[in-house]
Order: sequence, then C-alpha cells, then structure tokens
Amino acid sequence: MYSSDVLKRVLVALLLIVGLTVHSVPVGAMGSGDPYEDAQVGLTYGVYKPTETLGLRLKQFQLLECQPGMENWVATRYGFGKRKIDVYQTMSGDRCSDPGLAKELRKVVVQGVVARVFVYCDPSLGGWAFRNCTKADISRMGGYLLFTLAAKPGMKATEIQVQGVGGITLAQLRKVAASLLFGSTQY
Repeated sequence: MYSSDVLKRVLVALLLIVGLTVHSVPVGAMGSGDPYEDAQVGLTYGVYKPTETLGLRLKQFQLLECQPGMENWVATRYGFGKRKIDVYQTMSGDRCSDPGLAKELRKVVVQGVVARVFVYCDPSLGGWAFRNCTKADISRMGGYLLFTLAAKPGMKATEIQVQGVGGITLAQLRKVAASLLFGSTQY
C-alpha cells in the first residue's frame, strides 16, 4: 500500500506544474458563452467537449501556455474536492503537461482508437505493490487514459488525457472519453 503522504506529494507536484504554467482565458472571452467553442477559434487542433461528466459540473476551463512555438493547450476540471475529472487537450505531438508517476496498464479502445491506460502507482516504490497495481486501483489512487483522435477537416489531430481521482473507475474514465464530441454544432 502507498501512504497517503506519497499520494499527496504526487498530487501537489502535479498541481504545482499546472499552476506555474496557467494562463487563464475568461469563459466567454470570444463572445459565444461556450468556452470550448471560444477556445476552438484560436487553435489549429480539434477541441472536444464531453457530454458525459458523471454528474460533475464544470469547475475550471483554462487555456494554458505550452512550450515556446507550441499552441496553447486546453485544461478542464469537472467536480471539486476529492472526486474530479480533468480533461487535457493538446495538438498531437506536443508535450505540454506531465501527468506524474504512474504505471501503464493494458490498452483499451476509445472512440475507435487505442488508448493507453495509467494508474497512479508510484514506480519509485518498486516491489510487490507496484507490480501488482491494476485497473481496480484507479478508483483508489487515480489514473488516466491517453489517446489521440484523428484530425478533423481543417484541423490537426488532438491528443487527449482524461484523468480521474477520488473514486473514478476505469469504466467511468472510458465513458467520459467516449462522450467527447468535436465541432461547434456539438457545443
């Protein structure tokens, strides 16, 4: 078992990484009233909006600066407190965030593409606990899906990370990922 101190340190590190790169865009900055539609106006990769958020409300929508020469990335959070889902979107190939220490599990299919599955089991601890970490541990320690959706007409491909903590299961992560829709008609 991992101590809550180790998990807290991992989560604090993740929050610090995101906090140091935050560049917020006010919701409705472009005037539509929908932050997804507004963000799409300035990006060359497709922006996807979840239609299934497990009953969790949108609490944060941000455009974050990436590395020099790369487009901004979209970071959203649904829920608050312990139970939350984050959806991060970048242009395929850009590395704008570091999801932290995790163990990769068997891949799954989401929206017809292969998604990598990760659980927040700290590999530095090694040994039996790390080797035996499974998809069931996602609901206990958190985890994420990482996949790329193909380019849409006039857009570049989008890399998406759907992350859950606070009791979110792999099946629920897949449900959120499967609900992601592209296009202003979907917003």
